[in-house]
Amino acid sequence: MPETSPTTPVEPGPTRTPTGTIQDQSTSIPPSSTPASQEAKPTTTPPSTETTKPTEAKPADASKDGKSLLNEKGSEVGAPEKYADFKVPEGYTLDGEVASEAQALFKKANLTQAHAQELVDFYIKQSKQAFEAPFNAYMDKRQSWRDEINADATIGGSKLNGVKVSIGRLIDSFGDAKVAEAFREAMDYTGAGDNPAVVRGLYELSKRLTEGTAVRGNGPATTGMREPGREVPSTAQAMYPHLPSNR
Repeated sequence: MPETSPTTPVEPGPTRTPTGTIQDQSTSIPPSSTPASQEAKPTTTPPSTETTKPTEAKPADASKDGKSLLNEKGSEVGAPEKYADFKVPEGYTLDGEVASEAQALFKKANLTQAHAQELVDFYIKQSKQAFEAPFNAYMDKRQSWRDEINADATIGGSKLNGVKVSIGRLIDSFGDAKVAEAFREAMDYTGAGDNPAVVRGLYELSKRLTEGTAVRGNGPATTGMREPGREVPSTAQAMYPHLPSNR
């Protein structure tokens, strides 16, 4: 039996075009003979352990107004040697003793002029609100009294003008102009002139004490008149006309 010799693989020849010329082989890529398990995989880069360095402070930019760095005004640090006068609203006066005590506290707390001014502003705001609160409540109460009077069927509405005229005559009847003027000022200062109870009371009093209208007569009275031809009664008869002896 003849021995079989190993066959040598036949290498493929060059690829030709339909016209017979050899096709350019530079663009053909031979199939990869590397197993899929041995293909190169992208490597993962471990995170860097290098810490980020803080950014170094850059020197200040050149001043636009031409001033050098040494001539630029720096911000305050700590309490000044002496505090300047604090700014207050127009019409408001900061008590001298309060200001001295406050400056001592500011100095102890090492507050700058600006921070001390902030506390002064806060103090003024709170004190103004505390001062104005009672006055606002007083004015609100007077307005509520006025509303009550205007809604009253007896002294308000279209009758209010006549009520004021009548009370005005009552006050003028005091006889002393200074007393009348002082009374009116007291009504304004205390707000009593807006109080419904005071207005009702003065109005009722004015109707009784002020001068009224003319009263028409109904003829002469018959009491004490004598019949014609009757003698003039004696004093005792005039004083006791109902006694039997004087009839």
